[in-house]
Amino acid sequence: MHEALDEIVERSLRQFAKKTLQEKWWGKEHDWVNLYTHGYLTKYCKPGSPLYDPGQIGIEVGVPQPPGYKKKGVLRDIVIWRDPGTTCWDSEWKAVRHPLAILEWKVHRPGRRNREVHKEREWLRQYCAWQQNVVAYAIEVDTATKPSVLRCTRFYGETENQSWLNLEGVEANI
Repeated sequence: MHEALDEIVERSLRQFAKKTLQEKWWGKEHDWVNLYTHGYLTKYCKPGSPLYDPGQIGIEVGVPQPPGYKKKGVLRDIVIWRDPGTTCWDSEWKAVRHPLAILEWKVHRPGRRNREVHKEREWLRQYCAWQQNVVAYAIEVDTATKPSVLRCTRFYGETENQSWLNLEGVEANI
């Protein structure tokens, strides 16, 4: 299942990068997340796939926190659930359900580097070590460089692949 999710995420990110990086599209982090989700990721919803329904995808939805955090739940940019309409919450408002995948975004703009990158990666590292069946992707877009770059680090269990996907504006071809 995770290999199929990897393929979906990689292909959709490549198509997204080709459009946004090569054509100099501009937006803040929430704009990148929304365009990617609605314009690219949802196109990969197919019967028999781990992503079979757009209702499996949540934007800015809660997931349980790894042990050691004060709050029991936290919002993540994009979450893919096993079934449409799933949330992390139970009837007592406890964050108990875990997703198939988490996609966390950070966008650097000219004059504004996002300082949360290391903090978010550490959170993803802890989450995947805690929930060994969840795959996570740390997507970093840098429009402050020439050419612009989209990088994606993949987390699964105890493994972290920092060079899982690295696309420059002119190299984003599918």
